[in-house]
Amino acid sequence: MNSTVERCLAIAAATGAFSPAEITVLGEVLAEWALRPGRDYFLLTGERDGVTAGFIIFGPAPMTEFAFDLYWIAVDPAFQKKGTGRLLEAKMCSALLEKSHRAVIRTETSGREDYRGQRLFYLAAGYGECGRIQDFYREGDDLVLYCKKIGEQ
Repeated sequence: MNSTVERCLAIAAATGAFSPAEITVLGEVLAEWALRPGRDYFLLTGERDGVTAGFIIFGPAPMTEFAFDLYWIAVDPAFQKKGTGRLLEAKMCSALLEKSHRAVIRTETSGREDYRGQRLFYLAAGYGECGRIQDFYREGDDLVLYCKKIGEQ
């Protein structure tokens, strides 16, 4: 297994935010990225003190001209609350604007109370809540959709 893939899986597991099933899916996404980087998925990492502190995975939304899905963002707990997530998100935005003069970014997260920090992160990064499906994941666990437009509108 690729060392970047191993480190990303370790970071995601360390956060405690993802279920075993979600870690399995992340492993599949990372395996696909390792085989064909930049085809369906782009992976960017953030370094702190010479260590991979976090990662972000995004890719083009099918059948769109300039829309992208932010699939995963995770920061090692030792580096959380230090701007690593914001740096990763900004790095993604810069990479998108290198390819196009504008982009629409879509992401989703849970509506559970223990995901409040993730939702606040998206709001602070300029995303707006643009949809919610109640009881999507399970009873009492909504899917919350966020969107952000960057570049020339």
